[in-house]
Amino acid sequence: MGVAMVSPTILGHRGFRGRLENTPPAFRRALRYADGIEFDVRVAGDGKLVVHHDEGFQANGSYLYIRELSLRELRRVHPNGKLIPTVRNVFREFSGALFNVDVKETEAIERVIALAERFKVLENTIFSTESPKVARGLLRECSDCKVGFSIVGYSSLFHLTKLRDLYSIHVPIDAIGYVGYKALVVLLRTLRKRGTRVYLWNYQMDELYWVPRLLPFVDAVISDDPARLRKSFYPKGLFAGGDANVLGT
Repeated sequence: MGVAMVSPTILGHRGFRGRLENTPPAFRRALRYADGIEFDVRVAGDGKLVVHHDEGFQANGSYLYIRELSLRELRRVHPNGKLIPTVRNVFREFSGALFNVDVKETEAIERVIALAERFKVLENTIFSTESPKVARGLLRECSDCKVGFSIVGYSSLFHLTKLRDLYSIHVPIDAIGYVGYKALVVLLRTLRKRGTRVYLWNYQMDELYWVPRLLPFVDAVISDDPARLRKSFYPKGLFAGGDANVLGT
C-alpha cells in the first residue's frame, strides 16, 4: 500500500514576506505557488481600508501612523508608494483566490465584511485576528463568516478558551521556542480533536525544517515564501500539484 499524498492549503504570508510584502506584486507571485494569500487590514485617516501590517512606518526620519494619513498621503510618503493597495483593490484583482484577511482594528470589521460580500468573495475568505475584541466583533457582525484566532503568546491561550464558534486557530511555528516541540504537537492534536482547523504560520523559524514535521497536525500553512516551500517539497511528494496549481498571475 502506498503512502497517501498530503496536500495542505498553502497561503502566501503577506504574499511574500519582504520589502514588497502586502502589495500586488507579492500577491501575484505568491499565487503562482499558493492557493491563496494572507494580508493585513488597517483603517487609514480617510476611512479607506488599506493593506498594511504595522500601525505605522518609518519615512523621512519620522514614524508615521496609518490612521493619521489619507490614502493619497500614504501612497505619497510610504516607501512602497503607489503599491500600497486597498482591500477593494485586492478583492477585485484576486477574486479567484483564497483569502486570509488579518483584521487589525475593530473599526475595520463592518467595512471589510461588506467589501467581501460586495465582491462575492465571502465564501473564499477567513477573517483572522490576534485580538479577542476583534474576534468577538467579527463573530457578532457575521455569524456565518469564517473567523480565525491567531496565537501570539501565552495570553492567547487564555482568550482561546473563551472564544466560541471559531473556524480556525492560527498557530505560530515559533511556539516551539517557548513551549517545546512535543507540547506544540499536543496542542495541535487537541485543537484538531475539537474539530477546529489549524493554520500554521511563521515569524522567525525555518519553514523548510519545521513544516514537514508539523504537517500531519495542520490543515493549512501560511508560508513566508510559498515558492521555496512548494518547490522544495513537491519533488519529495509532500505537496501535490506544484506549479500546475497556478490560480493566476
